[in-house]
Amino acid sequence: MVVTKVKQIKSVNKLSDGLKYIEDGAKTVGTELIESKLNFPVKMVDGQPVSQLVSGNLIIDVESAYSEFMQLKQLANIAKGRPINNEDLVKNDVLAHHIIQSFDPGDNLTPEQIHEIGRKTALELTGGNHQFVIATHMDKGHLHNHIYINSTNSVTLNKFRWQKGTKKALEQISDKYADLLGAKILERKNNFGHKEYSAYQRENVFKLEIKSRLEFLLKHSTSLADFQEKVKALNLAVDFSGKFTKYKLLDKDQKRNTRDSTLSKKGRYSLEQIEERLAKNEIVHPLDIIKSEYDKEQAEKADDFEIRVKIEPWQIEHETDTGIYLQMQYGIANQGTVKIPSRLVDKQDDGSFDIFIKKSNFFYFINPDNSSSNKFMKGSTLINQLAYENGEYILTKNPNISKLDLLVKEYNYLVSHGVSESDQFFELRDRFIEQIEETHESLNRLDNKVERLNKIASALEDVHAKNPIDVKAASQVLEELSILPSVNPKEIEKQVVEVSIERKALKEKFDSIVKDFTQYEKLERHAKARRQTPTLDQKTTDEVER
Repeated sequence: MVVTKVKQIKSVNKLSDGLKYIEDGAKTVGTELIESKLNFPVKMVDGQPVSQLVSGNLIIDVESAYSEFMQLKQLANIAKGRPINNEDLVKNDVLAHHIIQSFDPGDNLTPEQIHEIGRKTALELTGGNHQFVIATHMDKGHLHNHIYINSTNSVTLNKFRWQKGTKKALEQISDKYADLLGAKILERKNNFGHKEYSAYQRENVFKLEIKSRLEFLLKHSTSLADFQEKVKALNLAVDFSGKFTKYKLLDKDQKRNTRDSTLSKKGRYSLEQIEERLAKNEIVHPLDIIKSEYDKEQAEKADDFEIRVKIEPWQIEHETDTGIYLQMQYGIANQGTVKIPSRLVDKQDDGSFDIFIKKSNFFYFINPDNSSSNKFMKGSTLINQLAYENGEYILTKNPNISKLDLLVKEYNYLVSHGVSESDQFFELRDRFIEQIEETHESLNRLDNKVERLNKIASALEDVHAKNPIDVKAASQVLEELSILPSVNPKEIEKQVVEVSIERKALKEKFDSIVKDFTQYEKLERHAKARRQTPTLDQKTTDEVER
């Protein structure tokens, strides 16, 4: 397991002393002389030559690294017309970035492997154009690297700016090289650092999680008191004391309460509607299993996917126990890798991989030649780019399929407990009908999409044909639909296949559900009729009583 820390060095004394500290022979010497292309310094210990695990980049002699760092900074100041005396040179300035990269002894990596992980990490983070010294220490019970990076670029003489996303880039690069050598990688659930993703987290994640827990509790509580006990079990605080009901996640870094009005404009999570909804419930999960049942449902949702695409072996740069690293292009002249965790990957017998992701998933793109290009990308962007590169079809699972499956599961739960004539059951029935209507509308939208794509494809084929039917009419169609004539018709035809596959799967699910629901309604009508029509014995009894 690799953990990284970063410090900024703003004092010439701290820079000088720090370089001396990390190069300390007592902390960095190995047990035997190592043959390496890095030409590690050699020390004599007990009459035996041993390697000192210290190396540098763009440094002539690691023991004079401080002087070489400062000489480059002096040159930068001369070139840019800044003062060159030492006091002005370092006043309120970052001279170097000190990275500490620590490893778990359980990773069973050699000091040389850990040194190489640090060296490659620093090279990739800086693009290779910054001086740095790296020393691997072996004196603390766990191996760790100290890396001092000169903030001045050796080519442009500009500064390496440590910005909001730089720490995230460092972690991802460090994790990649550690992963390739078999070290354990920390699962980082909250990928803060990237502006877009951080904003997404702040604005949406807490609300989505609160609503997810509330929806589960609204189905599995029978009274307000029961609800309040189960809320605690799901680490959710509820405050009914004010005008608005307020919620707060107790197991997340949520600083401020969330009002019910921001969760639902229709007041679904207000005290009044909660009490109204709970009064309908008869059969629910008891308190002692509410947390495990909620976790089970969330795990099933996590395993669900929206998009599937096949990845060819040539797209795989590395495969590890924790996932696969894919080669891909992200914009113009921006080649790099993206890691797909193993939980989202199925390896096939032919060496290819199927990946299953959601459009809202985020993945981290790493450009090994320019770390400033590292950034988060959405799952939808990743899938489109990968499919474009390998020509494979993107198979989309319509979200209505998962919604229908969830309703069927709720229906079966109630029926298995003998609940079929309660408000709880009729409320589920109403939601079922709403979902069927929503799915029908989705099918219509997919039909319209296929029709539009076919219109575009037919016009493009005619424009590109050797013996066209009517180029003028085809061009007019493309202009009306805002499509350039240069578009390859095969690209549109590929989209037709993808949308048609999505529609077919949804239609099959829809037809199956409607058939079952129709049969249910038929049985329900018969049961209702039997309840309302007296039996022969009952008629006789009534006549005798009269």
